[in-house]
Amino acid sequence: HYIEKLARPNADHVILGQNGSEFDPKPLRDQLKMRLAELETQFENKTKQVQRVEEINLKKQESFKRKTKEHDQFFNVVDSQYQELDKVINLVSTKVVHLGDQLKQMDGKRRRALEAKELIDYINEAQKTGKISSPIFADVKNIHESARVLHKITLVTQDLPEKGGKDFSRLQGVVNRITDEIEKKLVQDFKMSLHHYIEEEHLENMKKCAATLNQPCFQAYKEVVEYFIEARLKTPFYGENIFAAIKTCIDETSEIVLRVFSDHDTIMPKFIKRIFKDKIWKKVRLTLKLDVFDSPEKHSSHDLEQSLDSLADLYSQTMQLSADLSKYDNDISFANDIKKSIFCSYLNKYSETELEYLSKASEEILNQFYNSIKHEKNLNSDALQIHLKNAKTRLNQLRDNIGSSHNMLHNEPSEMPSDQLLSVNVTTSLLKIHQRAVERCLLLSDQTACSDVLKDIAISLLTHFVANHLEYAIDYYTTNRPSLDSRNEPVISPFLTIVGNSNITYHSLDKFFNDIILPNINNPEVQTEVRKFRQKEMKRIEEKVSIEINHSINMIINYIKLILKSKQEKDDFNSSCFVHSTRACNEVCSFLNHSVIDTFKGPIDGDNLQHVMMELGVRFHGALLDHLMQYQYSVVGAMQLIQDLHQYKQTIENFKEPFVDQLFEGLSKLTQLLIVEPHKLRDIWNEGSLGKIEHGFLVQFVKLRADFRRNNVQSELPRYSAHVRQ
Repeated sequence: HYIEKLARPNADHVILGQNGSEFDPKPLRDQLKMRLAELETQFENKTKQVQRVEEINLKKQESFKRKTKEHDQFFNVVDSQYQELDKVINLVSTKVVHLGDQLKQMDGKRRRALEAKELIDYINEAQKTGKISSPIFADVKNIHESARVLHKITLVTQDLPEKGGKDFSRLQGVVNRITDEIEKKLVQDFKMSLHHYIEEEHLENMKKCAATLNQPCFQAYKEVVEYFIEARLKTPFYGENIFAAIKTCIDETSEIVLRVFSDHDTIMPKFIKRIFKDKIWKKVRLTLKLDVFDSPEKHSSHDLEQSLDSLADLYSQTMQLSADLSKYDNDISFANDIKKSIFCSYLNKYSETELEYLSKASEEILNQFYNSIKHEKNLNSDALQIHLKNAKTRLNQLRDNIGSSHNMLHNEPSEMPSDQLLSVNVTTSLLKIHQRAVERCLLLSDQTACSDVLKDIAISLLTHFVANHLEYAIDYYTTNRPSLDSRNEPVISPFLTIVGNSNITYHSLDKFFNDIILPNINNPEVQTEVRKFRQKEMKRIEEKVSIEINHSINMIINYIKLILKSKQEKDDFNSSCFVHSTRACNEVCSFLNHSVIDTFKGPIDGDNLQHVMMELGVRFHGALLDHLMQYQYSVVGAMQLIQDLHQYKQTIENFKEPFVDQLFEGLSKLTQLLIVEPHKLRDIWNEGSLGKIEHGFLVQFVKLRADFRRNNVQSELPRYSAHVRQ
């Protein structure tokens, strides 16, 4: 690069020779030689400069090494001197500490001797003059110091002989008098400071007074503690929630006790028990009337409910407060003592009061419902009336098979629609009061008695809902339902409304038992009793519902038979006229579509609906087949029958039952025997579903042909014995 830089300025002059056509390298060589000479000169100069710098650096390096060595030697000397000095310091400090201990011991002896001398002077003065004139006992500001001195004097006087030797009665009198005066002043000072405890100065003064009075020579320490507790109990409790106010008061009192007294763990439990007795006990007595629990049958359900809710609320808040305050008293019997002292008289009567309330409240709910629909409910059995009032007696009667009849019917049928006698709202109300009863039971009952109380609550719910309400509605419908001989169109919607509402209420009841009652019963035997009782009650209802559904199906089939009998003309299937469908078919299908199918599908669902629709379809198929076997069929009449069966099949499809569809499909196949030519009967005799029908029945059906005798159809039939083909 340097050579290129050197050659570039002379390039224009060296490319051409003198004649302008040849290259002349000589000028370029001369230039290079000159530049190389300059570079050699510069190199030599720089080399000399580097040598001088290296020499200087070597000198500095040697100087630094020398100084470093000197510093190391100096450091070693200083370090050895420091160690010697440290040893000297340790030695001196040891001697000083030892000297301080000696001085302290000597000072302690001196002070004790001085105090002993002062005490002797005080004792001599009191013994000779009957008083102590020291300024310590005269100045009120020195009351704590005078109390300290008096305590020591008291300790000395306690060791003086009472009999024999010198008489110290005057000394004892002086000490007692001064003790009483100081004690009264300390108590008075404590009480005055207590009224201004918010101020730090007075709080400190209370602490000093309490500490001074806590000495053996004074007897008023318990007095100031009691006065403090009484003063704190007089603290006004603001707000509606007395329990929150009590907790706030106790927390504030705890902070004061920690600052003032040395025995916090003794004073706080005592204060807490007092505040529970003076505040909560009075609150409970003012809120809860004991006669309500002693004689619950004499009080209304409203009074019982208020008393039970108030008891549960007060008990819950009291137990919660005692749990929050357990940090002040670790005694595990604390909560039990509170329970026994405050709530014992109420808890002993709780279960009887709860069951009496449930009985009265349930009866009121039912009576209010029946009154709202202007229905007068009468019982036809005095034994049943007693049985409904006492759920526990009912369970015992059921166990011993002594139960009375459960039919709760009107003595005289009225015009009240039976579907109005079962209300979902009634069920909701009954579940609500019984659920609240369960919550109270879990809170207020002992663990051993809780299962039995829950059993009684479950029996109460089943008794009032199942026997008093659900079963009554079913029995009322049974009494007022149309007979099977009625020629009017059966109205089954009232009963199916009862069934639908009972399904809704049954699910709610089942959820209540499975989620609330049974999980909280800890006794397996009691749990089994409740399960059996519920199953027995519900089984009885299911049996009655099943009987009534079967009766409803019978009424439907009888009415269909009545329609077919009255509306089916003799010539409908033996005339030359052809219509879309016969009048009987139209009315039967209309009845099923508008009054039966949708009516069943609403209240009944699931497998129950399938069973009902199958039973109805099978009976309808049998009734229709019996009806059709009464007529003679011409070819046109057979076509009319096919048209009617098509209409029936469209209706049956709404049943959503494949088996019923198969029955009507087989009935349609039978119509082929009425329309084919006689000589073709042998060909279709065993085809499809016809091959599964008894031979004798097929022969009887073929005899319904109008041309059976005229065309000698008998001769065209297969000849073999009748049997049932599977």
